[in-house]
Amino acid sequence: MPRFAQDEAEALLPKIVPYLEDIQRRKQAFDRRPTEPLAAELRALIRWVAEMGVEVKSLDDGLIDFPAERRGREIYLCWKLGEGERISWWHELDTGFAGRRPITELYDN
Repeated sequence: MPRFAQDEAEALLPKIVPYLEDIQRRKQAFDRRPTEPLAAELRALIRWVAEMGVEVKSLDDGLIDFPAERRGREIYLCWKLGEGERISWWHELDTGFAGRRPITELYDN
């Protein structure tokens, strides 16, 4: 799995956002009326994002994580729909969204 620098992850956002928006729309449609064709479409969209090295964490929120590295440790750069064109958060692998911390910490000493 690739590791992303912040600028690399941000460069992918314009490509990923339309897919996340499509995932949200199809998920809402699936919630109203679950069908196998909709489920297959969702799986295909999620697989496309995953093939870019990005993990989809929440279909409803458009939450994604980019694998990255900090001082030799694996971390995630964390972003969700509506947060703009920049990634402002990161977290440890085991803390998830609740453990998000400001990305500026990555550049402090």
